[in-house]
Amino acid sequence: MKDNTGHLHKANAALTAESLQDTPPASASTEETAAYIADVTLEMRNIANRANMKFLAYLLEMSFQEAFDLAQGQCARKR
Repeated sequence: MKDNTGHLHKANAALTAESLQDTPPASASTEETAAYIADVTLEMRNIANRANMKFLAYLLEMSFQEAFDLAQGQCARKR
């Protein structure tokens, strides 16, 4: 799995109730919203990996990659 953790400003933030309160406002750009989703899914992927939930970690990785691409202003992957 490709790891793009160095490119996100909050990639190492813990997923807590407090961090979820920092959700982007409705007026946030697509890139800002996608960056937040990438941060959260990355942390959830790490939690799933630590718990040896391989398939869930894989699905979360796919979500992270999609959100990361959108946060970087790249088009969503072709389906």
